[in-house]
Amino acid sequence: MSCACECIRWLLFAFNFIFSLVGLLLLGLGVWIHLELDDYQKISESVGAPAIGLIILGSIVFVIAFFGCCGTIRENHCMVVTFAVFLLAILIIQIAIGVWAFLIYKDVGTDEWKSNITTAYKDIFAKYWSSDDDRAIVDVVQTQLNCCGVNSAADYSSSSNGTIPWSCCGNAEGVSCSSSTSTIYTTGCLDALENIFGKFAQIIGGIAIGVAATELVGIIFALCLANSIRNDDRRGYRV
Repeated sequence: MSCACECIRWLLFAFNFIFSLVGLLLLGLGVWIHLELDDYQKISESVGAPAIGLIILGSIVFVIAFFGCCGTIRENHCMVVTFAVFLLAILIIQIAIGVWAFLIYKDVGTDEWKSNITTAYKDIFAKYWSSDDDRAIVDVVQTQLNCCGVNSAADYSSSSNGTIPWSCCGNAEGVSCSSSTSTIYTTGCLDALENIFGKFAQIIGGIAIGVAATELVGIIFALCLANSIRNDDRRGYRV
């Protein structure tokens, strides 16, 4: 094998090792984002969909990277070309997921989005004292996002109970915020929800750009190696 082909082979092998780690990272990030947004599914059902896409993509990337490693070690032209084709397919799928995520998150912060989220969250909030499931959702939102009420803690003053719950001030579960030592969160949960959905949109967008660049490098390396292997075969360097 020529020196150039040998160099490309080891570069591609190193790339596939890194790419397999990228696949595991995508899988882990997808699981993390899905778990983080799982409690918000009732507020907006579509917010967790891109996370599922990342989990699927990460699993496929890991398998393809393993396949690429085998093709590189065996110096098999067909396997390397197949790897490049699979990688190109993944690149297209990943771009589609990025567009999908953009379409889902593009309305975050707009008047229409705020109206839909406000309606959904107000319906859940209105059942805080009558429904265990809705109370659990509100408590999770208030605890995780350090927020209180729909717009502020004043929203509880208009409820039938009037008590500000423990999740509004970080107290132990069941201990209301009526004590003088309690510090009630001042941020309304609608603003906090807008911030967290916007944050996850940026995370997914950054992942899409980084992985796309990595995949493009891998495709170039794979095609260069495949071409070098074919040329060496034609020149009789390999038996």
